[in-house]
Amino acid sequence: MSRSSRLIALFSLAALAALAAPVQAQKPYDDPVLERMRKDIFYLAGPECEGRGVETKGIQKAADHIAAAFQKAGLKPAMKDGTYFQPFDTLLNATPVSPSTLVFGDGDKKTATKLGTDLAVMGFTRSTMKANGGLVFAGYGITAPKLKYDDYEGLNVEGKVVVILRRTPRYGEKGDKRFDTGVPDGQDSSHAAFATKVALAQLNKAAALIIVNDTTAATGAIDPLPNFSDHAFGTPASKIPVFMVKRETIDDLFKAAGHKTLKELEATINDKLKPQSFELKTVTADAAVTIKRPAIPSKNVVGVLEGAGPLKDETIVIGAHYDHVGYGTRNSAGGTTASGKVHYGADDNASGTTAVIELARRFGAMKDRQGRRIVFITFSGEEDGLQGSQFYCKEPLFPLNKTVAMINMDMVGRTKPVNVDWLGLFPKKDKLIVYGTGTGEGFEKLAEESAKKADFRLFKVAASAGNSDNHSFYLKKIPVLFLFTGLHGEYHRPTDTPERIDVPGMKRVADAAEQMALNLSTRDTAPKFAQVNSPAPADPSRPAPATPKGPSGPRLGILPNYAYEGTGVLLEGVVAEGAAAKAGLKDGDIIVEIAGTAIPDLDTYMSAMRAQKPNTTINIVVERKGKKVTLKADLK
Repeated sequence: MSRSSRLIALFSLAALAALAAPVQAQKPYDDPVLERMRKDIFYLAGPECEGRGVETKGIQKAADHIAAAFQKAGLKPAMKDGTYFQPFDTLLNATPVSPSTLVFGDGDKKTATKLGTDLAVMGFTRSTMKANGGLVFAGYGITAPKLKYDDYEGLNVEGKVVVILRRTPRYGEKGDKRFDTGVPDGQDSSHAAFATKVALAQLNKAAALIIVNDTTAATGAIDPLPNFSDHAFGTPASKIPVFMVKRETIDDLFKAAGHKTLKELEATINDKLKPQSFELKTVTADAAVTIKRPAIPSKNVVGVLEGAGPLKDETIVIGAHYDHVGYGTRNSAGGTTASGKVHYGADDNASGTTAVIELARRFGAMKDRQGRRIVFITFSGEEDGLQGSQFYCKEPLFPLNKTVAMINMDMVGRTKPVNVDWLGLFPKKDKLIVYGTGTGEGFEKLAEESAKKADFRLFKVAASAGNSDNHSFYLKKIPVLFLFTGLHGEYHRPTDTPERIDVPGMKRVADAAEQMALNLSTRDTAPKFAQVNSPAPADPSRPAPATPKGPSGPRLGILPNYAYEGTGVLLEGVVAEGAAAKAGLKDGDIIVEIAGTAIPDLDTYMSAMRAQKPNTTINIVVERKGKKVTLKADLK
């Protein structure tokens, strides 16, 4: 699964669990279906395919294996040149390189900043660009009409370089003392978000934006600068250069120009809740950013089973991404100790790829099949931002206006039994999470019937989930269903090996997907698309685009159940030696309160944790077997 998308979990997956104990190699199955699926996943997630990183030779071998399987199953090549390969370039993460400079001028005096020491280029800046102009201080960079506060009021910043403070006035205060009293204590105001500040600077036609840590983010001599990658995912790219500069550098400029220091200005704003914006008449800034973004030749693998009858000109897509993270130099959850080791990616996503191959065999074997065309696609470039599926939707091989549905499978090889009743009186069943049940007419019922036939306990999520290839189709107003069996501690680690795959469970996911595809390829009327405005629950497979290293603030070290629809945050697990584990939290606990803040859902949990400070002890209230238990967690 990709690490980037619109809504992704704010938890550091690098903190998940110590490396799991070795598992025994799987023996061949007597069942021919299970055995062919076992062989596929052991090849795709074997050493020869090198973790299927887009930059490896191994991914080419994986693509050849898939194409050969499609051909043997009777699928036609989708490309006009007679191949199964749709070429495109995977663009790797943007990074700032020299020359990336910011030079301030005041008359004859020039002040140059040093990248990485005084200055950081923020990840909102994703293309090479230049800017220059006079320097303007715009407080916290906030326009909030309901709060009768506007740092830009009466200030002309068009064509100028704007300096603003991070966060909001009175950050961390409670009750009536808060700046944004409309937001519950412990939650950040939307005005604090970097993305909001960047968008507002652009709206006011600024030439460039400089953000400076406020006193709640910079303590004493510690004035941290962000990594470029912290903000280089998910949120829209900025049309202007965006920097973060050390307070000392800006203070020196302000003092030289005869103005108050940042600390004094911040104190005045916090005291009166009135803007203190001004233009530095004599000071200018000259900015230049050089961005490098390597392009790697990649390819989707696309095979086709033509339809027959009155529906033959319409299409359904069955897909999964076949790329993974290679040797873990990018996107590894194992940290620096895992870099350089093969990340086999058995569950993510050799499992989904294996299921697509299996469905190609099943549908390819159907004699005189009637119904819609079925296009089988395994995408590359997913781990670097859904790039393969985005390319297909930009350059479709079959018209999107006649593509009636897309079925996606991502991480479907690690089925896990869960209770089917809250008392636990009946035998457990393996769970299957299906996203997108609200995106198409009749999808909820279809998911229920398909899961029942495959003997799963179904968790339905109406929204698409923006973290896998289904979302590229959803954004084109195509109904989607996304099958997923859940997160585990081997996610994006070298230990995601084929020996750990539940092959019979993976087969049953393919069974469920087959039922969905049979229905969607033959129903008389195409399902009507429905937009689901509420976001899907945060997916466990990757961190948030704006903060891929986890939430700002301490971490408990928990693994939430993202399919849980009740009140609170249900735990599927806790990280060994993490704060939650040391506090006594357990699998099955439901967090309902943190530090006096009620926790009705995951979003509130994340906001509450962002408000906590390191090296403190907080109370956590959980529901455990129907009773409330208060535990104390020491935050680091």
